[in-house]
Amino acid sequence: MTGHQDLPEAARTRTAPSRSTASRAPGATADSGPDPDSSANECIVGIVRAGEAFVALANQSLNGYQLSPAARQALAILDGAGEPLSPTEIARRLIVTTASITSLLDTLQRRGLVERRPDPADRRRLLITITPAAQELVRRFVPEIVALQASVMRDIPEEDRRQFAAVLTRIREAIAAASP
Repeated sequence: MTGHQDLPEAARTRTAPSRSTASRAPGATADSGPDPDSSANECIVGIVRAGEAFVALANQSLNGYQLSPAARQALAILDGAGEPLSPTEIARRLIVTTASITSLLDTLQRRGLVERRPDPADRRRLLITITPAAQELVRRFVPEIVALQASVMRDIPEEDRRQFAAVLTRIREAIAAASP
């Protein structure tokens, strides 16, 4: 591996172009407008940070339920489905691996919040059902999340929300199109 001191003098003293200069179109000047790469980065970082901040706020608000975010989401998925689901389907909806869901379901089952039952159509498969105790939890924490969302968005006008939702849809579509 070559260290900095092993480079020729010209390479050691040459500075890399700045981010804004490197991404500027050929012939563009510093005052030809905002750097599109910089604004793209600012948007994506802003979305991620806002999401992380909301999740942290929600976790803090719902701490009394002593459920992880994944556990809350899994219970809400089961409750909303209105029917038992396979562990694979729960994992797909949570966007996690089936290995991750097994541990989560073990924990929820130990707490009496879900039950594993054989699938009547294929006894080799299991279906996960939500218990009445878990349904009661979901019916308490979901309204709290909805109220928290409303509180956070209270000062954002409805038209801005609609436009932002439309832009987020376009971003998700662009991500899907860029995915291999």
